[in-house]
Amino acid sequence: MRFTPITLAGPLALALALPAQAQDHRQDAHFGLEIRGLPVGQLTFAAVESGRAYSVSGQLRTSGLAGMLRKMGYTARVQGSMSARGFHPARYEQTGGSGNKYTEETVVWQGGLPRVERQEPPQQARTTDADPARQRGTVDTLTTLYATLRDVARGQECKTNVIMYDGRYRMQLRLSAPKADGDKVSCAGEYVRLAGFTAEEMAERTRFPFTVHYGPLGEGQLRVSQVTMDTLYGRARLVRR
Repeated sequence: MRFTPITLAGPLALALALPAQAQDHRQDAHFGLEIRGLPVGQLTFAAVESGRAYSVSGQLRTSGLAGMLRKMGYTARVQGSMSARGFHPARYEQTGGSGNKYTEETVVWQGGLPRVERQEPPQQARTTDADPARQRGTVDTLTTLYATLRDVARGQECKTNVIMYDGRYRMQLRLSAPKADGDKVSCAGEYVRLAGFTAEEMAERTRFPFTVHYGPLGEGQLRVSQVTMDTLYGRARLVRR
């Protein structure tokens, strides 16, 4: 599943529910996706951080005019741990599909190395696929979304830098260059194709810039209000609802 803000330049939506406990820190968000000013989907997520553990789960589907033209729906969840070095997924599961295509996939990490535990139907290997044995330390795309869009303490924004692997492609997403505007902050972001793509895909484009905009949440926290980005489909905007 191509579950990133850039590769999801088509319609998308996430919807989820996680049981919360008093000692847990829970975050919920609902975004609408627009491409060239037209609403094409939604993105919602909920996550629970408990100590050094985290869990995110969701549902992906098209909506609006795009949903009428091509239906797409996924459910996904990931569990893992956090450290000063970032996020460390342990298990990622997703089901769903587009049109008449339906897939199921489970990926587990052992010693930081991802392994596809289950995949239905099996994905046919390509000579261009990123080598699975060289993906130690990578994260799934749902973890990447959460790392990018979650609430953060002021001063901790614009520090996301992760390498993603989805069973075929190796990609990087990074934020940098915080810029303050009153009590608001923006970050320069970039999504980069690294490996697994065909020569045509790499020639087409390898870097996709975007900007993450934060607003004040209170108690020293910042919350993403919108993300603006360039995609292969045109200018896109992810707006918090």
